[in-house]
Amino acid sequence: MLDDVAMSTARRQLGLTSGAMELAVQLGEVRTVRAVREVRAAGAVDAVRTAAAGGWTPGRVPREELARLRAAEDFPHGLQERLRVVDAGGGARVLGVTAARFARLARGGCFSPVRFYVNRYGTVVWLYPETELRAFAENRPELLAGRLPRGLRMLLAEGVDLRAGHWRGRRVRALCREADGPWEAAAARAALLGEEALEEAVPDAGERARLSALRPELAPFRARSAVVREVVEALCKADGEDEVFWQRLMLAADLESARASGEPPASAVAAASACPSAPGGGAEVTVEGPGGGRGAVKAQAAPPVRDSAGVRSPCAGAGAGRGRTRAVERRARALTVLRARRQRPFPSRPDVLRVRRRGLSRPAF
Repeated sequence: MLDDVAMSTARRQLGLTSGAMELAVQLGEVRTVRAVREVRAAGAVDAVRTAAAGGWTPGRVPREELARLRAAEDFPHGLQERLRVVDAGGGARVLGVTAARFARLARGGCFSPVRFYVNRYGTVVWLYPETELRAFAENRPELLAGRLPRGLRMLLAEGVDLRAGHWRGRRVRALCREADGPWEAAAARAALLGEEALEEAVPDAGERARLSALRPELAPFRARSAVVREVVEALCKADGEDEVFWQRLMLAADLESARASGEPPASAVAAASACPSAPGGGAEVTVEGPGGGRGAVKAQAAPPVRDSAGVRSPCAGAGAGRGRTRAVERRARALTVLRARRQRPFPSRPDVLRVRRRGLSRPAF
């Protein structure tokens, strides 16, 4: 903790704005570590309630990481260049193509946006890293002129738009890198699913409570109007059958890892609060403060809970024996279904029209 500095301090030392610092962490340009909650023994009860409520603690930057960045020959201009983002107009100029061709390449998933904002007209404006666009121009010059490949033209003819899906996938991967443990990584994946899809993917109520308590914000800014909030909320949810299926498959794998780890999410008290409490009996949770002082809080122990399939809930022992076996079997079945779906023939014209009406999209993975 003494070797780490707060994000605001690191931002000032690197000469970055708040938005640029967030982008640097998301792109992996600045390595961070998760801050450990400092709990005083005198206020242990309040601190435990705060931990049980969930939420991600802000990261901190190691001093050696700051030294490495500041010692670079191109500092600070090189770092600022790598964090520069452009909109569609700026991206078209970087690639040397028309705005219409850039839009087609972006919708077809040739490159991924890293962030977005909603303008006053309610239109989503996607932003792309300039360095990635320059790399794309160097690696795929055949896509900058002439006729687009047949497969890409067919996708665009279906009305496919992979920009939102690619942003969601990119955002979740960044959150998984920042996650402090397997349960937080699973919560980041679960944040993409709506309530109905999440209930189907995670039938155990105790596990859903854990994931909800640890759920991060995919778009960490506050919308000023109800229209903008509605647009942002829609962009933060997986859209289309294929994308939802893929995210559920990945969530199943993350949950399998979380159960097998035997680690509670965030804290032992958060795990206890996620399970229904049972009358009688209790477990004492000890919270250690920065000065070595300890405070004890009594938490009710939950009885073993089983879902409709007979799988033991992680609230009664994460990922033990039979639950892990069933999880592996479910994952194997899901992989078989995914392979079969990938081998489907390309849809005929009536199917294409039906896809357009339903608003489905190809998965961004």
